[in-house]
Amino acid sequence: MKKQIALILSIFTSAVFATIPVQAVPSVDIPKQPTSPNLEKKAPTQTTTLTLQDLPSGYKEVPPQLKEAIAVQLEPFKQLIAKENLPLNNFFAFIEPQKMEVVMGFTGMLANQTQQTQFDAALQQVQQPEFEKEIKKLQQVLPSDQQVQLLGYKALPEANKLANTSTGFSLGAKIQELPVNFDVIGFRRSNFGSFTAVMYLTEKQPSISVKDVATKLDERFLQSSSTRNSPRVTK
Repeated sequence: MKKQIALILSIFTSAVFATIPVQAVPSVDIPKQPTSPNLEKKAPTQTTTLTLQDLPSGYKEVPPQLKEAIAVQLEPFKQLIAKENLPLNNFFAFIEPQKMEVVMGFTGMLANQTQQTQFDAALQQVQQPEFEKEIKKLQQVLPSDQQVQLLGYKALPEANKLANTSTGFSLGAKIQELPVNFDVIGFRRSNFGSFTAVMYLTEKQPSISVKDVATKLDERFLQSSSTRNSPRVTK
């Protein structure tokens, strides 16, 4: 499992940066790809995922074929955080090519009390010292040819007060001598669960923080729930 996670960090970042030539960042544009049939079937609804309208100008949707590949590669990492095979099946990913930022996440509906309890337990586990130790051990199994170096891990205490329950952490890394941060927040609101992340260059401030991303998702769910639960007016 650890080797898979280490490879994911490298594969995902390589896949992302393959769409962002470092020497030609100002002129980058992501080509449109034909929609993958599998993604069409699994397309998340707007009420439970992020959209381009939620993000600062400059962000683009990750092409569907690359998005599907990233989701597959991230699956073991998602399972490390949410170990109970929880149904976080809606995946979104957006990229800001010029600033070399990525916003991504998994969302899903937790159908019953058991799943909600399991999700809360997963969030609590992320807050334990043992989780930090597992993250730090990744450096020992990173393949030398991937040019990935983990630089540090820290908790994000400001992420612990969102929705019904939440947690967050930041992971620093160097990818091919390029320092990047991965900020991650997981939260649950009622029967809605989400893990979101923002990847950005370490020396820069991201255009949107992972806390803002999580807050927007929380607000989207609350609006959706309010609409569904509003009584219909009959004449």
